[in-house]
Parts: sequence; structure tokens; C-alpha cells
Amino acid sequence: MTKLCSHCHQPLPELRAGVRLSPLKAHIFDVVKRADSNGITIEDINAICFDGRASAVNVRNHIHQINDALAGTDFEIRGGAPGMVGYFHIVKRHWSAVP
Repeated sequence: MTKLCSHCHQPLPELRAGVRLSPLKAHIFDVVKRADSNGITIEDINAICFDGRASAVNVRNHIHQINDALAGTDFEIRGGAPGMVGYFHIVKRHWSAVP
């Protein structure tokens, strides 16, 4: 159940990986996180989070916005390898030192 602000009754942001996400973006993050190691398709995310009403572009835009929010963390949502185009999963970023 979504928590609401006691003053304005708007949905409160939720924390995932230490960042604030809207309830919808937190739900998308949770769905991708629950997917097995093979990941989850855009179509499945659409069916679960949007009841099939969103376009693939809309779902991808939400994923990009989640990644923007996660930019300072160790996590990001990535698509699969070329043989698995359209499968998304959460991965840990690999930081490299700049010489």
C-alpha cells in the first residue's frame, strides 16, 4: 500500500538503493529486482506495472529515469546481451579509477 503525506495526501517517495523514487518507479525497480538472472522483458514490465497500457518507449523512459536517479549508487538497470535484447536486470556498477 502506498504511503500518503499526512498534510497533502500525495504519495510519498520510496527509497530503493538509497535513492528516492516515485511509487511507480519503485514498483518497476522491485519488479526488475525480483526477476531471475535472465532478467525481465519490457512486455512483462508493461503487463505488471502498467496493465499493458504503456508503450515500450514509455517503459524504457522510466528505466532511464530510474538509472538517472541511481547514478550516484552502485546499481543500475541494464538490458541483456545482444542475444537477449529487451531483457532487463539490476547489476552492480564497476567503478574504475581514473589515472
